[in-house]
Amino acid sequence: MAGRPPKKDKKIREAIYFEPELLEWLQEKAEQEKCTVSVLVNRMTAQAKEQEE
Repeated sequence: MAGRPPKKDKKIREAIYFEPELLEWLQEKAEQEKCTVSVLVNRMTAQAKEQEE
């Protein structure tokens, strides 16, 4: 099914700033996993959130 996701499922854009070394590491890791830095950060954040619960 193509098209926009429902508004409740819409992703929210947020400006985020990284230290240069951290961004370089994230970009390299994202390239290795063939995804974007956003996907990687979302995945890592979800894992950290699960560990807190």
